Order: sequence, then C-alpha cells, then structure tokens
Amino acid sequence: MGKAKKRNLHNRQNGLTTMSREQAVKEIISRIRAVDFGPQTKDIIGLFGINAEELAEAGATYEELKALGQIIL
Repeated sequence: MGKAKKRNLHNRQNGLTTMSREQAVKEIISRIRAVDFGPQTKDIIGLFGINAEELAEAGATYEELKALGQIIL
C-alpha cells in the first residue's frame, strides 16, 4: 500500500472514482480558494496524508495554510 499511486474515493454522484495524489493536491487547493473547509476536504487531506509543504509547493499561500489550522500537521 505504501507504493500505491492512486486511492479510491467514494463519490456520491459518480459512484467509485480514483484520484492520484497530484489530483488530490489540486482539488484541495481549489477547495481552499473556494473557502470550502468541509468534511470532504478534511477527508482528502487525511486520506492522502497531505502536508503544508506540499500545498505550499502547489501554490497555496501562507494565509490559506493558516486557515486550515489543525487539519494539516
């Protein structure tokens, strides 16, 4: 499992979908910019183990990372 490139996510609208880590980071960034800090955003962060450094490299600002608070370790 440590080398898995894709994770399965259950999407209520489309059934079962797959998402790569890169797609997950992009999705998290778009949700942060849309001020969506809901359970799905937290679940994606937790499932992939995304950290603040990855989000910063993907373009998240310091303020956006601070808004996530304790979600990101």
